[in-house]
Amino acid sequence: MLQLLLASKHDSSPSSHSRLGLKIALIALCLTITACSNNRMLRPHKIAIQQGNMITQEMVNRLKPGMTKRQVEFVLGTPLIVDSFNTDQWNYIYTLRVASGRVVQKDLHVLFVDGQLSELTGDYKPNEE
Repeated sequence: MLQLLLASKHDSSPSSHSRLGLKIALIALCLTITACSNNRMLRPHKIAIQQGNMITQEMVNRLKPGMTKRQVEFVLGTPLIVDSFNTDQWNYIYTLRVASGRVVQKDLHVLFVDGQLSELTGDYKPNEE
């Protein structure tokens, strides 16, 4: 009987092995999290987010007064916003949010009179050539 008691104390049960393994895993996890939290090099990768129509100066330079809506759409693409009450004004808005959190926004407003390009306002101006 005494030998059985001694043998049972030296033999570890499967549940005690599980608990020991769980404790070791938790300690390792805590140490890993603590080590990574102070390292400035280990940051999640953030991508730049672009929204809207990307307009270049070359595209704006191709626009000429008197162009039709279809010609303007060919050069600039489909406008982001067309006012349903004033279909003669198209708004091209481009927003870029870079990884640092800084936001860059560019606007171009195109005005038509009698279906022809009349005026451009916003952040882009056509070069006078």
